[in-house]
Amino acid sequence: MKTFSLLSAKSKIAFGIACLSLTIFAASCKKSDPVEIPVGDLQLRAINAVSGSASQDLLINSAVKATAVSYGNASPYFIMTSGVSNVGFYDTGTNTTANTGGQVDFPIGAKASIFYIKLPAGDLSAILLNDVTAAPTTGKAKVRFLHLNNFLGTTTAISVAVDGTATSLVPSATYGQPSNYFEVDPGAKFNFTGAGVVVGVAFDGSLVAGKVYTIWVDGTGATNLTGHIYAQN
Repeated sequence: MKTFSLLSAKSKIAFGIACLSLTIFAASCKKSDPVEIPVGDLQLRAINAVSGSASQDLLINSAVKATAVSYGNASPYFIMTSGVSNVGFYDTGTNTTANTGGQVDFPIGAKASIFYIKLPAGDLSAILLNDVTAAPTTGKAKVRFLHLNNFLGTTTAISVAVDGTATSLVPSATYGQPSNYFEVDPGAKFNFTGAGVVVGVAFDGSLVAGKVYTIWVDGTGATNLTGHIYAQN
C-alpha cells in the first residue's frame, strides 16, 4: 500500500481514490460486468500527528472505531470489514463536522495506520500507511521513517542517521512519504537533520529485537525535529 491523502474538509472537493492505483487496493476505472467482491476483516488504527489539536475520534461509516486519540498517540488496532467505507476524523465527542475525511476502499487482510496530519499549507488531512512487512533478521529490529513536519514545507527534506555513524540511513525524506525499512541493532538511536534545523538529542525509541517500527518525525517549528514511534507487531 502506498500512502494517499484524504483532502482537507475545507477544500469542498469530493473525496475519493477512484482511478488511483494503490498497491493493496483493488481499484479499476474500467467499466465491466459486475463482479462479486469478497468481504472479510482487516486491521486499522488511528494516529494523531497534529500538534496542539483536540483529541480525535475516528469514525468509520458513522461508527466510532477509535476514540480520544491525543496528539502523539495511536489507538489500538481494531477490526473492521473490508470494502468501501466513509472515514472521518472528528474532535472527540462530536460527530457532525469532520476535520478531514473521505471514502476509502479497504481490502481484506490489510493492517494499516491512518494518520491525522496538518499539511504544509495548513489544511488538515490524513494519510494511510500499510503496516504489513516481513519480520527482521534474528537479533535485529526493523524501522522506517515518515517526515511530517509541516513547518518545513514540501521542499525541505530531512535526513536520518543512526547516532554515532557518519552515513545517513535516509539521505532525503520528503514530507508525507515513508522511507524504506531498515534493519538496525536493538537500542539504536537516531539523529534527524534538515536545512535550518538545530540538531537536538538523538532520538531513543527503545528498539527491541524482532520488532518492526515506524518513527514519524514532526516539530513545533521549522528549526526542530521530534521523533515519535509505534510498533507494528
